Amino acid sequence: MLFGLLALAVSHAVKASSSSPSSSSSSIQKRHSNCFGYNVQGCQYPIIGRNGAAASEVGTCSEIAIDILEQGGNAADGAVAMGLCVGVISGYHSGIGGGGFSLVRFPTGNGYDYEMIDFRESLPYAGNATIYSQYGTSQNKSLYGGLAVGVPGDLHGWWELHSRHGSLPWKTLFEPATTLARNGFVVNRDLAEEIAPWMLNDPLWAEVYYPNGTALTEGDMAYRPTYANTLEKIGEQGIGAFYDRTSGIAKNTVKAVAETGGILSLDDLEAYEAIMRTPANITYRGNKIFSTVAPSSGSVVLSALKIFEGYDGSAQDNDPAINLTTHFLLEATEFAYGQRSTLGDPAFTPNVTYLEQAYLLESTAEAVRAKINFNRTYPITYYAPSDYFPTRESGTSHMAIVDKDGMAVSLTTTVNLIWGSRVMTEDGIILNDEMDDFGAPGQLNAFGFPSSPINYPAAGKRPQSSISSSMAEDEDGNLLIATGSAGGSQIITATLQQLYHHLDQGLNSTASTIHPRWHDQLGGRSTFEVPDAEFGIVGYDNGTVSYLAGLGYNVTYVTPGGSVSQAIGRLEDGSYLAASDPRRISGYGAAF
Repeated sequence: MLFGLLALAVSHAVKASSSSPSSSSSSIQKRHSNCFGYNVQGCQYPIIGRNGAAASEVGTCSEIAIDILEQGGNAADGAVAMGLCVGVISGYHSGIGGGGFSLVRFPTGNGYDYEMIDFRESLPYAGNATIYSQYGTSQNKSLYGGLAVGVPGDLHGWWELHSRHGSLPWKTLFEPATTLARNGFVVNRDLAEEIAPWMLNDPLWAEVYYPNGTALTEGDMAYRPTYANTLEKIGEQGIGAFYDRTSGIAKNTVKAVAETGGILSLDDLEAYEAIMRTPANITYRGNKIFSTVAPSSGSVVLSALKIFEGYDGSAQDNDPAINLTTHFLLEATEFAYGQRSTLGDPAFTPNVTYLEQAYLLESTAEAVRAKINFNRTYPITYYAPSDYFPTRESGTSHMAIVDKDGMAVSLTTTVNLIWGSRVMTEDGIILNDEMDDFGAPGQLNAFGFPSSPINYPAAGKRPQSSISSSMAEDEDGNLLIATGSAGGSQIITATLQQLYHHLDQGLNSTASTIHPRWHDQLGGRSTFEVPDAEFGIVGYDNGTVSYLAGLGYNVTYVTPGGSVSQAIGRLEDGSYLAASDPRRISGYGAAF
């Protein structure tokens, strides 16, 4: 998944802080200043609130989430409204034609509990294992056109979230996004950079992004009136307006897919269901971390941290010990990626739940640590779990929000690659190309993951996802951080580093988000971000990178932007700091 939307990882907002000057008579506080320092005091206007906080890649959508909280809604309501908003403005990576996962923290009678909602897209029932490989890689059938479209899951997931936890009427949550789509919104730089000439070939795309034959540019007004009508109808009628076989929206969706070579049917839409799953969790240095399970990759993040727990992680960036610390974290991550190759859709892959639980045991972590060498790294095959773990036989945009009651939602949704399948329906819905997340024999997907039979396509199957929405709480049950990321395969390592910087190094959510990142997905290359003055990113320390190269890592420098994270962190006084990733410049916070 290239960029996600809801889990509040791509942008963020918080409402409420008397410490920030208001830009209007509203109580919403906007962050327009350079707030990318490594401490709260380094920000001119830190976005801090006690009554609620939200983070997303679009500042307007962060404000909408806080507005919902002010109206008496809770985090579940705010997450849905925020996700719908991001789908309107940032349709190039999000919208109701996609899918994803959410991690929910909700109050109970004696504390808080956690649950996961899986609304990942699935392969239509007419699909099979060779549906893409029979065409070869040159035709890009899993990337563009109707055959790339999986059954969209967003609305089912958000409906489940709202039905279980929401407090405001469903229709109310759709009104802000509907108004934006109908009355227009300003084209931000992120959107302007993704508008492409191929849109001129289809009047549905051209009407929105090439009005009068000219591409929209930053600062222009964009309008999606057809999509506004669609959102309004779903808000009034519920998700049946999208999934029921008698619905005009459903029929138009199937028609658009069929006309571009796809196999999605009305039966597929009507049969789709979001799945409730039990999140994975670990204890970590006295805290507890929760994350999503397969077919997402939260347990991969947790496994890497559980392995890394055996080493001292407290070294700061200016401490020479940071070199060895980073080596240990990279090695732990490579072993966790090796474990990922054994995981897939639990409905199709035996032992997935058992394996996820077993990989998180202390005994497994100890076995892995015994294979980590202080002085070198190893070839890819060294990290396979079969070398240390006895398998048991038996028949893959992010947002975050917290409310005054401690309910929190970390949600990620996406249409996968930029503009998904490049198929738009007559109702203005941009459809996903999530089926590229499946594997095919002898091929890599768009994010460089090698294929595995565990992740081959099958009718009704959900492909692996890198989404890793996570939350951590202290031993007293206080929420410490809600975080996640967008950015395809880099979601896993970005989320992992957010948690490491916050829990081990003691960096607040802003500093954790702006910290330069590395990435290694067990592909024979380790990348490190270079400085970027515009984004306020200092770049990875050259001394550390040189040290790692000396241990045998194949190091490469990259420009920032491969991953985009959003986070909400708890401060010592109990208030929340919302952090929006500067790698997407259109996000800012709001708080109350």
